[in-house]
Amino acid sequence: MIYEVSHVTRYEYDAPVSASYAEVHQLPRDLDGQHVVRRSLRADPMPDNHRERHDYFGNLAAVLSIHEDHTTLVVTATSVVDTSGRATELPSEAVVPWERHSAATRPRDLVAAEFALDSPLVMRSPDLADYAAASFRPDVALGDALVDLNHRIHADFAFDAKATEVDTPLTEVFALRRGVCQDFAHVLIGCLRSVGLAACYVSGYLETIPPPGRQRLVGADRTHAWVGVHLGDDRWIGIDPTNDQLAGPRYVTTARGRDYGDVPPLKGVIFTDAETSTLTVSVDVAPQ
Repeated sequence: MIYEVSHVTRYEYDAPVSASYAEVHQLPRDLDGQHVVRRSLRADPMPDNHRERHDYFGNLAAVLSIHEDHTTLVVTATSVVDTSGRATELPSEAVVPWERHSAATRPRDLVAAEFALDSPLVMRSPDLADYAAASFRPDVALGDALVDLNHRIHADFAFDAKATEVDTPLTEVFALRRGVCQDFAHVLIGCLRSVGLAACYVSGYLETIPPPGRQRLVGADRTHAWVGVHLGDDRWIGIDPTNDQLAGPRYVTTARGRDYGDVPPLKGVIFTDAETSTLTVSVDVAPQ
């Protein structure tokens, strides 16, 4: 599969902004079996400074600074990505008992240690461990336990865009049993870390398939979040509790972090007297 991805973020302010600084995580790179054919990022107004760097987690991030008065800011990221190398089945490492993949069994693996610990938005807890334990029974294969837990979260939690906010605590999401893809991912990560496994938050895109007989709508796709389970040596299993499936060729990864707070699509600071702003986001994931 080859996809052309367009992500347009538009801010409108009710008074001029004199300076705007942003960090953008919308540029995919070669990882998780995907290959980037080309990518670009542009902003209007044109930035005084635009540079790209690899952040602490190895993600490609763009940093923009604009010092021209503006009441509208539009950031457009486009890329063409070949996802045919993404996994469609669980890897061979998934057939061994899940305990062998515990971070405690790899004390010298710093990646495993870091992604098995608490992060600002995902804290381990006895409640999460108890919920995961029904799937992660002794000597059960990692893949079987992971697929079962993923399915249970999909069944037990309702997708509800109005139930939570970006900063809703994980404990509240777990109690509500409602939320969006970010919340579903945080719940799964929290469960996995609570039983000793290393897991990351993955930000990116998912091609949405229209209902039968309907045409796909340009710009109707969305940013998405799922989970990576660490296997060692920068090998991960991508799994999506929101859709109860592996993160296969219909997925495009842009960034990985401990939780959403590490890799929001766009964050920044502005200098302005504006009291209100309007945010509009349009995402299109078009097969080529």
